[in-house]
Amino acid sequence: MEEKITGKRVLSGTNAEIFYNGLKIAGCTKISLKTTVNREEVQMGMDIDTKITGLKGEGTVSINKVYSAFESIRKEILKGRDPRGTIITRLSDPDAIGDQIERYQIGNVALSEFPLEYEKGTVVKVEFPFTFTPSDMICLDEIKEQ
Repeated sequence: MEEKITGKRVLSGTNAEIFYNGLKIAGCTKISLKTTVNREEVQMGMDIDTKITGLKGEGTVSINKVYSAFESIRKEILKGRDPRGTIITRLSDPDAIGDQIERYQIGNVALSEFPLEYEKGTVVKVEFPFTFTPSDMICLDEIKEQ
């Protein structure tokens, strides 16, 4: 018999974890990723259609500042090097169907910006944009219907 899906089954990011090169990112509040499909227009008779010409991966990691996150990478870039890393995301929710988790591995991650901003009387929050190659994004565990 199929289980009726109720509100408690909707996943929450509360227990999500993010790791960069195997180290848990302390204070991480959000990660967002997107793969953009690049298309070029192709005229077929009177119709205008499109052809996929490439894929682009972009993302952002948002952090409540606890440590000087990614400072070692910024220093490597200042030396003219282009360090790349791997992000692992882990989304677990105690109410997930069958106690399943969702995990992704994102490779070839290249950080794009290193912002620094403090404001008196507020929690310091930092967003680190990055790029990645979409073919290096692998689903390690997915939450499936049971």
